[in-house]
Amino acid sequence: MKKLESNKVKIIDKGIEFMFNTLSMKKAFIVGIILIIILSLIPVQVLLASDYKSTAYIKAWKIKDGDTFLVEHTHSVQLTTVSEKYLIDGQDIILVESNFHSLGAGLPATTPYKFELTEGGLRIYDINEKMEDLVYRAGAVRANHRLVYNDKQYDFLDFTEPRTGVKFSINRMPYFIFKIREGLN
Repeated sequence: MKKLESNKVKIIDKGIEFMFNTLSMKKAFIVGIILIIILSLIPVQVLLASDYKSTAYIKAWKIKDGDTFLVEHTHSVQLTTVSEKYLIDGQDIILVESNFHSLGAGLPATTPYKFELTEGGLRIYDINEKMEDLVYRAGAVRANHRLVYNDKQYDFLDFTEPRTGVKFSINRMPYFIFKIREGLN
């Protein structure tokens, strides 16, 4: 007749190392889960695009101090690209440079800032103006507003409706909320 063995006997037969390793693995797993939860709650700095009127969340990009981004659009009269370069400085967005790829109606004729004429048009630099309210209205026909960050282009009309006022600001949000809103890619 075969003798029934209990689970306790099987574990004891395997030795104390087996029990210790099993408990250690469980503890390590629990500690790992706790670390993941804590790390996901740590806030990250983001460039936040929100609806200017309702302040509703539209889109965000994870950023850090010293990062730069461009906002480009097609000028409605000259039909050439206008770009503005911004610097992230703590909670501030600083306009550092503007480029106009042509001269003419609706484009600057004078400026108090340093400038140069280039083959590509007019470059105004060393502007260093803190933007209190950085708002763009998403173009409906020609403007094709786009944000360029980390060598990627984000067309405004891909994340908002035409003629929507889009306000950019620097915010902090928990990492997991950022990942949920922006996707896990």
